[in-house]
Amino acid sequence: MSLIDFSQTNTRRSLVLLALGAIAGLAIAGYGLFTAQGTATRGIPPEAIATVNGRLILRTDYLTQVQTQFGVPYKDATLEQRKRVLEDMIAEELMVQRGLEADLASYDPEVRQALVNGVELQIFADVLAQQPTDAQLKEYYEKHRDKYVRDGIMQLRDLTVPGNAQSSAEQGTQVARQAAEALRHGTALDAVMKQFGLQDSRKLLDSGHIDVGDVFDFSAKARLDPKVFEAASTLAAGQTSDPVAASDGVHIVAMIRRQPPRQREFTEVSNEVWADLKKDAQQQVRTANLRYLQNKADVKSEGAK
Repeated sequence: MSLIDFSQTNTRRSLVLLALGAIAGLAIAGYGLFTAQGTATRGIPPEAIATVNGRLILRTDYLTQVQTQFGVPYKDATLEQRKRVLEDMIAEELMVQRGLEADLASYDPEVRQALVNGVELQIFADVLAQQPTDAQLKEYYEKHRDKYVRDGIMQLRDLTVPGNAQSSAEQGTQVARQAAEALRHGTALDAVMKQFGLQDSRKLLDSGHIDVGDVFDFSAKARLDPKVFEAASTLAAGQTSDPVAASDGVHIVAMIRRQPPRQREFTEVSNEVWADLKKDAQQQVRTANLRYLQNKADVKSEGAK
C-alpha cells in the first residue's frame, strides 16, 4: 500500500513541490549566470591585470610599475619588460599572502613596524595632502612663539666657596659677597679666586659643570644648579651675580660673554612652522585613530609594573 495517495488533492504537498521546482530553477539559472564565459567571476575584472586567490592586481598599479621600473612610457616598454613586471607583481602578491597566512606580523618586528607605518600613512593621507594657508601658518606661529626662539650663548665662570673656607652658610655667603664686589671693581678674576680661595666649578670632578668656553643656554641649564642658572641667565657680559646658595655650596657667577636668546621672526622660520603644524596635525589624527581602535577592541592589561 502506498504511503502517499497521489489521487487525492493535497494543498500542502502542492506548495512544497512548487517551492522545490522554483529553487531548482533558480539554482540552474544562477549556475549559468556565474559560470558563463566572460563573466567577472570566471575571468578578470576590467580594472585588474590579474588576480591571485581572488585578490586583484590593479591595472593602474601595473602601468605605474612598468613606467617607474624602466623609466619609459608604458607604450614604449617591450613585451619582455611588461611580462617581467607582471610576474614580479604576482610573485609579490603570493609572498604577501603567504606572510599573512604564516602570521608574520605576530613575531617579526620588521613586518610589524611596516604594518604600523603603512596604517599611519593611510590615516595621515588627508593631513599630508592639505596645504596650510599663510594665515594658518601665522596663527600657529603666534600660538607657539616659544618654539622659535634662538637659544642664547654664555661664556661664564661659576665660582664656589670651598667648604674649608666657611664654617657656616653665613660666612660662605659673606666670602662670596666680598669676592663679587672685588670683581665688580675690576680686580682680575684669577686674583680674586686666589684672594678668597674660590674654586672653579669646572674643576670639581664630581660636579659635571660646564666648560669655560661658549655654551648654549640649554647646555648650561642642564649642567648648572637651577638656582645658579637662574642667576646666570639674568646677567649681561661683564656682570657678576650676587651670592647664590645652591645644594653644593655658595656660588657667584662671572659672565664673560653673553648673547641672549632671540625671538626668530615668522619669515625666518616659516618652513619650520609648516613642518611643525603638519606634525601636530598628524599627532592629533593618530591619537583620535588609536582612541577609536581602542574603543572597538577588547584590550586587557595589568598595567605597567
